[in-house]
Amino acid sequence: MSGPKFLNLSPGLDRVGRACAWIEHEGLVLMTGLEWGGWTLPGGGIHPGETPEQAAVREAWEEAGAHCEVAGEAVILHGDSACVPLRLLSQEPSPEGRPAAWVNPRALPWADDIQIRQVLAARGRIPAHLDVPSLVWLAQSDAARLGFDRSCSLETGRLLRTLAAMRPGGRLLELGSGAGVGAAWLLSGMDAAARLLTVEADPLWAETVWALLATDPRAEVLHGDWTGSLDRAPFDLIFADCAAAKVDVERLADALRVGGTLVMDNFSPPAFIPEALYAGDPLRDLLFTHPRLTCVEVEVSRRERVIVATRTT
Repeated sequence: MSGPKFLNLSPGLDRVGRACAWIEHEGLVLMTGLEWGGWTLPGGGIHPGETPEQAAVREAWEEAGAHCEVAGEAVILHGDSACVPLRLLSQEPSPEGRPAAWVNPRALPWADDIQIRQVLAARGRIPAHLDVPSLVWLAQSDAARLGFDRSCSLETGRLLRTLAAMRPGGRLLELGSGAGVGAAWLLSGMDAAARLLTVEADPLWAETVWALLATDPRAEVLHGDWTGSLDRAPFDLIFADCAAAKVDVERLADALRVGGTLVMDNFSPPAFIPEALYAGDPLRDLLFTHPRLTCVEVEVSRRERVIVATRTT
């Protein structure tokens, strides 16, 4: 059995937090290689007795061979990792044997890296074409304020926007409104003639989404059981985002127009699949074996896949 691809000079088994380094030089940012082949900002565990700044300086040298000094205040990323801006003094090969790359943080695909996005957002430097639509931002703010943590991801939202844009004048259905993030993404892709019905069983969330969407004539919010929306069928697109609806694939297929699209998110890639699904995923099997659906699994991020299905008959 082969060992780790790279050395680890400070495993940090007793770490008291995490820190990473933002090293910007002549408009480019330094990233270092991961075991699986991707890229990340240099970083790792903060050791007892270290400050985040000291940890970032140490990790920059260990992982990217960069000798640096602290250049400003840290940005706190999601997950409470401190991202410390550093000034490059000199660079040599990584002592851990990792590759290093200087990338443009304001150009794709780097501007969409999860760490880079968070730093750019904190500094108000996200490129306009990558920023979230204003209605999505409002929905995300409502979710944060009310403690709702099950909204669709940024990557799934962009997919929903694209699929909605493929249905000019279409009739769209969302099952499980939550705080309205998914609905906001769908509306950002819909044209003026398209219509969205979003259904939520919880009265608090239904009221929240109603307030969010009240001024958009293309949107209707329905409070109640998801099955109550099916008498409005057929739909051109259904985003099934509540557990009860997801397992009733037959009724969802019935509610689709031939050629219509069914979308379900939050599927784990094999590398991150929960132990309960080691023997197989019944929902995946339901979708891929359904006689009236043709399905594809789309990896929208390293940790999430979305299944997109089209009704064929």
